[in-house]
Amino acid sequence: MGGLRLAGVVRPQRRRGRGFTLFEFAVVAGIFGLLVMVALERMAYYRRAGDDAGVQALLINMRSALSSKVMALQVQGRDGEIGALAGANPIAWLARPPDNYAGELTPEAAKSVKAGNWYFDLRQHKLVFVRDGQEDLLNSASKNIYFKVESLRLPSKNANAERQPGNAGIALNEVTQ
Repeated sequence: MGGLRLAGVVRPQRRRGRGFTLFEFAVVAGIFGLLVMVALERMAYYRRAGDDAGVQALLINMRSALSSKVMALQVQGRDGEIGALAGANPIAWLARPPDNYAGELTPEAAKSVKAGNWYFDLRQHKLVFVRDGQEDLLNSASKNIYFKVESLRLPSKNANAERQPGNAGIALNEVTQ
């Protein structure tokens, strides 16, 4: 009876207790790689959203500082000097510059400014926020953001010509490169 085999009886196979098979390792590595890829994409998205929120917050502060500067000039009766603010560096009106402000630079010197930092372009009189060079799939707006202090001018022919102001004002606007 020692050599007799019964038909239809399946003998359980022994499983090796030494670790994973190569296939199991490949599946785990694939899942891990997919999770890392999704995590890195989300981190880039949140970094970009954080940068955008920081830009908006600083922009609000600079616009408030510009408004305060214009009001101070109006109260002092120096309305004629409001137009001279056009092209000025709005960072100068803040109590202290932000930590990521590199200063007033020429375009050649600005090439070394790292992503996430601000600088004022002395040649074009624009405030620049340097974004990182990475584009994501949904938003290809990876270029820098430019702001400039500009005069607001009304058309010379106004329907109500007798009440036309001498100086329409000044604003900090986002501009194209």
